[in-house]
Amino acid sequence: LALGNSRSCYWRDSLSRGMIKATLPLLSSELIPPLEDLLCELAPCNWCLQINRLSDEGTLEGFFDNRERALAEWTSLSQRFSAFAESCSPELSTVEDRDWKEAYKEHFHPWRTGPLHLVPEWERATYVLPEGEKVLYVDPGMAFGTGLHETTRLCLDVIIDFFEEIDPRGLSCIDVGCGSGILALSARLLGAGNVKGVDIDPDAVRISIENATANGMGGDVSFTTNDIAGGLFSESADLVLANIQADVLCANAELLLRAVRSQGLLALSGILSIEAKKTAEFFQETIHRLDSSFILRRKDEGEWTQLSLIRK
Repeated sequence: LALGNSRSCYWRDSLSRGMIKATLPLLSSELIPPLEDLLCELAPCNWCLQINRLSDEGTLEGFFDNRERALAEWTSLSQRFSAFAESCSPELSTVEDRDWKEAYKEHFHPWRTGPLHLVPEWERATYVLPEGEKVLYVDPGMAFGTGLHETTRLCLDVIIDFFEEIDPRGLSCIDVGCGSGILALSARLLGAGNVKGVDIDPDAVRISIENATANGMGGDVSFTTNDIAGGLFSESADLVLANIQADVLCANAELLLRAVRSQGLLALSGILSIEAKKTAEFFQETIHRLDSSFILRRKDEGEWTQLSLIRK
């Protein structure tokens, strides 16, 4: 399932019982990125995109109250996505009654990176954590990240690597665009001191606070509703995390760079690989204009890129 903090789309509260399911299977890899971008623009909506990251093929699914609504929404979507062939149409089927607000749980299973394990809250009682490792229990709700998306995994790996190079105790961290709070809470769990998260979506902040409380970090990590400018106003940190799409990162490049303390790290994610070169060049130009000095590192996973900027 295409899940993540910045470039993901989900159906939300419109889902209920006794739905009509519209399915368009086996979308080619060429169609996936532009369709994912469009659904992100439309979110929240009734369409979701399931992607097989091994074959890069995808399946488009939508859930609607009735057949008429399903067909009308398909017509609207196909008009906005010209890559769909005129003869292309989804299969319609009636879906058995179920609690759709719990359906996302089928796609979220325990996984790990380094010493960090991310485990669904509903598996807390049965999950066996290896000795000496860390666990973050997560309930992302229907509209927020599970950590499974490449952009989030890339950021988690950066946090782990950074904390292996420098003692995290006493380090400060700001997670801009915190989503479900995974990055901020992981930084705290791995040893960071003063950790904050900010998101423009109040529902994201609510979910983040709930996840912090569920992991015993309710008083250790603060989450607030704000945009990037407001969240970074008069703030600086040793580790600044921004898992947001590339155009938003570039629009706020100066704010993000200024927020990084000496010897600190700015981790940028949510960047499509085709946008990476242009994004990196923009940040380097901004660094030059600010008369600052950063070391740039790049890491790719699939169609996504993560940029690390280490302040000298």
